[in-house]
Amino acid sequence: MNTKKVSRRTFLRAAGIGAGAVALASCAAPPPAAPPQAAQPTTAPAAEKKPLTFVWSPKAVNNPVFDVARRGAQDKAKELGITVEWVGPESADAQKQAELLDAAIARKVDGMGISCNDPDALKPVIDRAMDAGIPVITWDSDSPNSKRITFYSLDNEAAARKGAEIMVELLKDKPNKTYAILTGVPGAQNLEARIRAFREVADPAGLQWVATDPCNDDIQKGIEVVENRLTANPDLAGYFMAGAWPLFGDINAMPKFQAAAKAGMKVVAWDILENELKLLKEGLVHALIGQKFYGWGYDAVGILYDIVVNKKEYPPFVDTGFDLVRTPEEADVFLKKWETGNWKD
Repeated sequence: MNTKKVSRRTFLRAAGIGAGAVALASCAAPPPAAPPQAAQPTTAPAAEKKPLTFVWSPKAVNNPVFDVARRGAQDKAKELGITVEWVGPESADAQKQAELLDAAIARKVDGMGISCNDPDALKPVIDRAMDAGIPVITWDSDSPNSKRITFYSLDNEAAARKGAEIMVELLKDKPNKTYAILTGVPGAQNLEARIRAFREVADPAGLQWVATDPCNDDIQKGIEVVENRLTANPDLAGYFMAGAWPLFGDINAMPKFQAAAKAGMKVVAWDILENELKLLKEGLVHALIGQKFYGWGYDAVGILYDIVVNKKEYPPFVDTGFDLVRTPEEADVFLKKWETGNWKD
């Protein structure tokens, strides 16, 4: 045995391949050994894992309400090391939104977050995504009968009831208690909930509803609708804007609105965009209901990531809460956010 070991070591040194070489088949000197090869895997190596890709779909990309949501989504994507694509129709269009989402399903994206133009029109595409293994959540505007996992939003009904209580308070000493409602896309689940809840409080309290006018989430259309309503009802006592599209633009394009507000018409409006906050400070708007724009992107992307990566379960509805702005001082707090771009605090 010792003789063999010495002979083998001597041979290995002579061959220059060291003591780690494979054992010889016999004691006879073999031909020079090939260089040792790395062990080959029994299966093909796995491809490098690509970053997750989520599609975030607003009702319309031309609506400034969604700009802060986009910023939030981008910030969260950067933190998580994922990609979030901003995919939506230029203007509010449920059919176009569904087509864009179908294209994303075909690309096999990893998840979707959708603000639905219409709950029924978006239900089939949401269900197709879920059936294809693509998790879907909704934010801002829901499709409650779809297979979506959860809905991230303020409680639209609670916020609208609060808005109605404020309108009742503002008009309590006025003999004229007529009011009109401005809405966006007819049938949008979030807007319908706001209108219904507002009227459930306002009408029994003695306020007199005149009309509900849609503007299809379009700023210019909203301006025209409001001016036309005030032409038809110049003595309107109150205006509830379930979305404040006309207030996003140039107030000078609405001379009838300005005149009515200065004459005492009370305005309760959704959202806390920069123009609206300035109008509140000027006394042309009297209460603003603020949604968590930044959270529609930042928080909701985090929720979808938790679902996809961490397999976390969420309830059907996640309540964001809402902000209420009634005083110039409160308006200044949010104007500072617009100025600095810091919406995290």
